[in-house]
Amino acid sequence: MEDHRLKFGKACKSMNSISGFTVVRDAIKQGYPFVESIASVLPVCDEFLVSDGYSSDGTYEVLRKIASVNKRVKIFQNEWPRTGLTVIADLSNEMRRKCKSDYLFYLQAPEIVHEDSVTMIKALPEIFPQAETFCLPFIGVVSNFKVQEEFRLRFCRNLDRLILTGDAWTFSTSKDFLKSEAWSNIIHPKKLMSYVGRGIDWTYAGTLNNNRSKGVYLPKPILRYTALFKENFLERCRGHAELLNVASYNDVLKEAEKAQGDSFFEIAASLHRKMIGINYPSSLETVAKEDHPQIMRELVENKEKRIRYYVRDSLIEAIADA
Repeated sequence: MEDHRLKFGKACKSMNSISGFTVVRDAIKQGYPFVESIASVLPVCDEFLVSDGYSSDGTYEVLRKIASVNKRVKIFQNEWPRTGLTVIADLSNEMRRKCKSDYLFYLQAPEIVHEDSVTMIKALPEIFPQAETFCLPFIGVVSNFKVQEEFRLRFCRNLDRLILTGDAWTFSTSKDFLKSEAWSNIIHPKKLMSYVGRGIDWTYAGTLNNNRSKGVYLPKPILRYTALFKENFLERCRGHAELLNVASYNDVLKEAEKAQGDSFFEIAASLHRKMIGINYPSSLETVAKEDHPQIMRELVENKEKRIRYYVRDSLIEAIADA
């Protein structure tokens, strides 16, 4: 049995406190490595808040067990509305308002912080003391196949004007703040036009680099495990198609259900890439074993032996020491 204590990154000391938070519902059924996600981010955070949507698959019981062994993990329960594209953002913002630290770090259930990047993330407020928001590198994977890579604004100062928007893909400024800034600068045309000009510029040629916002390279990107287990993936596509009412999930579902054997993940990855308009050459389409967080390698290597996500008790025990 592997010693999962070796998988945790080591955080440096910091003068700034950091609150991490996430929302989950039936994470076990959907195949999200939520225990690994929590374990990976704990070395960064002074507290980590989790909202459970009254899970019925054992997820809540696992979360309670985690909270019982590590007091930095705080569990809440919130009802999920039936459908809507902003469901996850709305629930995440409820957790965001409970965060007490100087900085916020939002991580979703399938996202894993690489142990080599923990120290860098923890040190961001000291490296860039004037910055308010930080865009971090993410790579989406279906098992071992890359399906997307991008910068996501997931780390920021705890400022009221910064909230999660859309499907909780990223932090952004609240509509109330945008309206307030626009109205307050009507009498200052020069400043207003500067806002408009920069908005257009960032839309078409954004650099992710100014005094308030930084795009930061990490030693290793955060990996987002879109699919690790076949049956979990298919069930999740069905749930997303219903919850978010997104037609493209139905298209992915129909094609993925036809895939058999080892080709499933390659086909599922190809469908995801097609859906979002990405095409990797064969030499760049996979993630090397050593680039996966160590805490995830057992799950990636066992993808053909298991068809559903499983919670490793040894990992929960290790969280107690994190």
